[in-house]
Amino acid sequence: MHYLLTRDYIQDIVEKGLVQDIFKMEQSYELLKTIGSKTNELTNGKLKEYNELFGTIQYALQTETLLAASRIYDSPSSKYPTRCLRGILKYLSENTTDLPSIREPYQLALHLKHINSPVELINVASSGSETFSQNFGLYVENILNEPKRVDALNKLKDFRDKSLAHNERIDFKIYGPTWGSLNDLIGIAKDVVGVLGWAYFSIAYVIEGKYILTDDTLHISFDLEKIFKIISST
Repeated sequence: MHYLLTRDYIQDIVEKGLVQDIFKMEQSYELLKTIGSKTNELTNGKLKEYNELFGTIQYALQTETLLAASRIYDSPSSKYPTRCLRGILKYLSENTTDLPSIREPYQLALHLKHINSPVELINVASSGSETFSQNFGLYVENILNEPKRVDALNKLKDFRDKSLAHNERIDFKIYGPTWGSLNDLIGIAKDVVGVLGWAYFSIAYVIEGKYILTDDTLHISFDLEKIFKIISST
């Protein structure tokens, strides 16, 4: 359909898909870290009577963190058109002649420099949307195809499919990716959002290499810290 071949379609994937799931993942992860920092107090200290409560909350937050990351790295599907990272890259590569023009080539080039993109990619930032989208898609795919990231993505998918989305009857334990590798994957997603924001919407998701929405995810963990202090003082 013609209306899909517009800036609005790309922005929908970015804002209602990638941006929302990055936020959910980071927010849940920060809450997990806050609870984790109280392990001693929850096990043997003043917070001991709330250990079961926060253990249950931790499990829910872990599930939300992994599901949000899984949604970002879903496989593209024409039957189930999810708002995923590889889906938007596939869309850009398959619709190069219908893409809107790049709005902020200067800011786009600056962002590419901050994320240590190859000089060849930076040089085509002002060459037009068709040339840039093809080169950018290949660049991201090459990053994701590095062995350590392929392993992390496979573990994420297996854990989501066999443990979170389904309770599969298997004779071996499923392990998800490490938190470090998960944050690495989310960092790539942030970089992609930063690129698409400058390229097509004139929206600054990333400034001088910093993903600006990350600070907003910290607010709720600060509130949780306050709750812990109130509980500890009673």
